[in-house]
Amino acid sequence: MKLHTKFAFIVCCAATFSLLSSKADTIQVQVGSGGSKFTPQDVSIKVGDTVHWVWVAGSHSTTSGVPGNADGMWDSGIHSAPFTFDFTFLTAGTFNYFCSPHGLCCGMIGTVTVTEAVDTVTITRAQYDIARSQLAVQATDTNDTAMLTVSVTSTGEVLGPMINRGGGSYSAKFTGISNPQRITVTSDLGGSATARVRAR
Repeated sequence: MKLHTKFAFIVCCAATFSLLSSKADTIQVQVGSGGSKFTPQDVSIKVGDTVHWVWVAGSHSTTSGVPGNADGMWDSGIHSAPFTFDFTFLTAGTFNYFCSPHGLCCGMIGTVTVTEAVDTVTITRAQYDIARSQLAVQATDTNDTAMLTVSVTSTGEVLGPMINRGGGSYSAKFTGISNPQRITVTSDLGGSATARVRAR
């Protein structure tokens, strides 16, 4: 029995890690493109996302803190293209950074704003009934006060809202539509999920 429990625990952890990893994004910032600047200068990401700096021209760094006062959170060192540097943000907040050679003299600075994901959406069913031209969707949300909306992933066309069944459970049916192939369920709190539609 202990072996079964241990195996179940490992599978659960692996599934959770995979789910968290699949939701993380990587945001690219160009370094030195068009002069002594970061492009874009300011980015907004979620906890767990990574900023990927790509050197385009010149000798620069990405150093956390403000010019003349590095805070030690990260420092790429001074490099020229081709070079890249990644940093994954695990806490919420606003993080300033600068180029150590060009921060004071030329205003080469940037910010990364990191926010918490408020809720997590999971699509538990996305079924298309060919005979009825009907799409049935079921989903869950970690916040049971969220308002969920279903859209076609490829076009962004909004199909409509989902009904809150209580306890974080949601459902919806859309009749007289063609099979959207993939759908996205979006929460008004910021969470979203995408799934392939199964036809029968």
